[in-house]
Amino acid sequence: MPRRLGRFALVALSLVLLVAAFLFATGTLVPWSNSCPPQLDVDPADDVPPDAEIVAYESLTPAERAAFDDALAAESMISLEDRPWSPGTGYVRKNGTVYFAAVAVC
Repeated sequence: MPRRLGRFALVALSLVLLVAAFLFATGTLVPWSNSCPPQLDVDPADDVPPDAEIVAYESLTPAERAAFDDALAAESMISLEDRPWSPGTGYVRKNGTVYFAAVAVC
């Protein structure tokens, strides 16, 4: 009987540790680990690869244009929380200048 109880305790402890590891890895157990929204950074592009896909500023949605302009004016990253940004990381051409738009996530 004590041997069965020992195995049961070992299996139960292993299960608890496995669940805790999963919750920690997904950020559920430690909510602050995944709590920051994506950030958008826009800078003039120095070296654009010849095969780079460049998105025209005019093809962005009005909300994306507003986020792009805010990041460009801020000269630092801006939060994309509650703001759409579908182009992802890439190049955007506005008024003849190509910008590198990078999305940072934590």
